[in-house]
Amino acid sequence: MTTGSVLKVLIYVYDHYMLADPADVPQRRHMLDDLRQRGFSVSEVVRAMEWLSALVGDQRTEPGSDVEPDRRALRVFVDGELSRLSADCRAFLMLLDRQRVLTMRQRELVIERALALDVDEIDVEQLKWVVLLVLSAQPGQELAFARFESVMSATGGPVRH
Repeated sequence: MTTGSVLKVLIYVYDHYMLADPADVPQRRHMLDDLRQRGFSVSEVVRAMEWLSALVGDQRTEPGSDVEPDRRALRVFVDGELSRLSADCRAFLMLLDRQRVLTMRQRELVIERALALDVDEIDVEQLKWVVLLVLSAQPGQELAFARFESVMSATGGPVRH
């Protein structure tokens, strides 16, 4: 694994394309050319696009997914998650859960997408970007964004829009 090159591409895409007016977003081929011109390798760009495609693919609605389980449920992390998500990351996820920034389904998506990054151990700053990307990819998340901004203003972190 590398040191987060996919995340660097994802942050660039977020800053330059996800916040842009849809009419201003270039076609995929032009976007890929722009990313290569910005110094990202083809393999980094391809992996980042695969990461985003998987994120968008995970947005599909499953039967019963609109029903939120009991908020008192306990999330237990498995060994693979424990080895890659630091204690600070796990605490941050639980904070977002308590503040109702993420639904339980979104939390699972954040964990899955964080583990898909090309880093050995995810730190809190990287996790914050993953949360931002997950929320950005879902329509109608204004309240979640507002709650996330509130948490970020208290803890410091990436919130741009």
